[in-house]
Amino acid sequence: MQVISLRSLVSACCAYLALGSLPASAQDSGVVFAGGGVSDGYNAYAGVVVALPGNALGDGLAVRASTGGGQYRYDSAGQEIEASYLSGEIALVYQLSGEWGWANFGVGPRLSHNETEPLDPGNDNEGTSLDAAFSTDGALGNRWRLGWYGAVGLGDETYAAELRFGPLLDEASQTRIGVEAGVQGDENYTRGALGLFVSRQLGGQIEGRLSGGFSEQRGRSAEPYAAISLSRVF
Repeated sequence: MQVISLRSLVSACCAYLALGSLPASAQDSGVVFAGGGVSDGYNAYAGVVVALPGNALGDGLAVRASTGGGQYRYDSAGQEIEASYLSGEIALVYQLSGEWGWANFGVGPRLSHNETEPLDPGNDNEGTSLDAAFSTDGALGNRWRLGWYGAVGLGDETYAAELRFGPLLDEASQTRIGVEAGVQGDENYTRGALGLFVSRQLGGQIEGRLSGGFSEQRGRSAEPYAAISLSRVF
């Protein structure tokens, strides 16, 4: 689902991308991440998660700051609308982790700017707005891992959800290959996606992931997508 632009929710998606398969240790205090994707639109994002004093990465409270931007298309009253967005978000994140996996829950303000061409009078999110964003991400298991991500915007009614499932093929490089599925949208459109991903540790504390597949939106034929993400624990 990160492969196409979902307005300002893309920046919220970064927490799930960032923690991937890299194990956090007691001395780890944060993670930086960046990535992007292309389909019939595009997106790019970057951010950082930092544990608050007295806490650690994967345990307790952290702050996530992220930014994103991109372009997407949808149909309105029989007309194709091309929309672009920029966003920034700060969230307070509560983290849990153990042998079972991990789970994060975040909430915070999100500032976004949306433009449509041609102007869509039915799009209530046109212009600049301040909203509250809620998100959760996590994973269960290691040898066979089920990961999830979900987010909603309280005011602009944007939403995103994703599941990713894949086995650990090589422990030394933390290589995984699996399937991913997701849905995202707002009051103007809904889009689903289904694809494959491969992730592995690239060296040190850096993890990379590539994914690709097809996305579908009502009134449009299926479109291929591709996405990449990188993260580094520090």
